[in-house]
Amino acid sequence: MHRLVALWTKPEDVEGFEREYHDVHMALVHPLPGLAGAVSARAKNGPYYRVADLSFASMDDFQAAMGSEQGKALLADANRLQERFGVRLDTMVVEED
Repeated sequence: MHRLVALWTKPEDVEGFEREYHDVHMALVHPLPGLAGAVSARAKNGPYYRVADLSFASMDDFQAAMGSEQGKALLADANRLQERFGVRLDTMVVEED
């Protein structure tokens, strides 16, 4: 299993970010081709405000999803959220042991 872990810093406008994150951004996650699962949560401590974990059966599935039209729309929306709400998005791809 391969996972995309997205780590978001705290937004300047929490209410606005939460609304757009759930209504727009997460709506773009679910139609990703090859997506095996998605979890999103608010952090209770540490340097990040929110984390999302998107899972794919293989690295090929992950790469295909990110290269798809849905993946490109998701990445564009991540950039939009960063610009609009003053957040930073850190990502990493991990492979389960």
